[in-house]
Amino acid sequence: MKEYLAAIFAVLCWSFNVIAANVLTGKLTPWQIAGLRWAVPSVLIFPFVFNILKKNIKVILKHKKWLIWTAFWGITISNTCVYFAAYTVQPVTLSLIGATGPLFLILFSWLIKKTHLFKEQIYGLLVTLVGVFLIVLHGRANGIGLGITSGDFWMLGTAITFGYYSFLVANKPRALPHLPLLACCLIVGAAFCLPMSIWDTFHNPLNFNTNFTPEIIWIVLGLGIFNSLIAYLCWNYAMDKGDSVKIGMTYYLMPVFSTIESWLILGEGIHLIHLIGAIIIFIGIFYSNKKPKSV
Repeated sequence: MKEYLAAIFAVLCWSFNVIAANVLTGKLTPWQIAGLRWAVPSVLIFPFVFNILKKNIKVILKHKKWLIWTAFWGITISNTCVYFAAYTVQPVTLSLIGATGPLFLILFSWLIKKTHLFKEQIYGLLVTLVGVFLIVLHGRANGIGLGITSGDFWMLGTAITFGYYSFLVANKPRALPHLPLLACCLIVGAAFCLPMSIWDTFHNPLNFNTNFTPEIIWIVLGLGIFNSLIAYLCWNYAMDKGDSVKIGMTYYLMPVFSTIESWLILGEGIHLIHLIGAIIIFIGIFYSNKKPKSV
């Protein structure tokens, strides 16, 4: 039960990412947002995990290629795509496209690890997709993200890379402890963002009066502490302790959370179809976690 609560809390934190992306678009470039976002948790966590990293240095070095690969796709690329997508896609639509991440987690599990899927998981997945598509189609019909834009592809990139990251974490080297894994991924991911952040800042100089208002500072700190440090800590824990496919289904709560947040923060409307879609998503998650029957 703890792993599901941890996963849901992580998804709740991440759901604010699309709201933050919408607010920060035009104020900071995507790479500047990513660089600042990952610098915050890297600086905060390092003093607390220094001794742990030192103690586990041998296993870290042994799996350094895996850590670098995981950090690149799960930290650097996956999240930066969101900020590029925010230029042309509304927050609710961002979260809906991003919510397809579990599809790719399942796909990678099936293709790479040959994971067997029970019929309850398949049916639950299909039911949750119905809920997501109901909300998506309603948004399209009402002009939200009407037509296919470059942002749709950027957000699809987020879903694919996050699904891959979740697969990697769920199948991490057994000798690699949970906390050093997260600390290394945060630090390496931030390091990958640094060159592009500097390049972007060189071509788009920052103005402390306009680019670092109290609102922007609080949003960046929130992204760094909650969306990055706490959320990934919870998600990695859930992936490590629970069934990755079942845990991944909680990610479908993303559009539910983001729709409510868009209504409260950005003033976007909530319609009956959103509520129906949310109920269907909850039913799908519940059904996918039923005890499997023999096929």
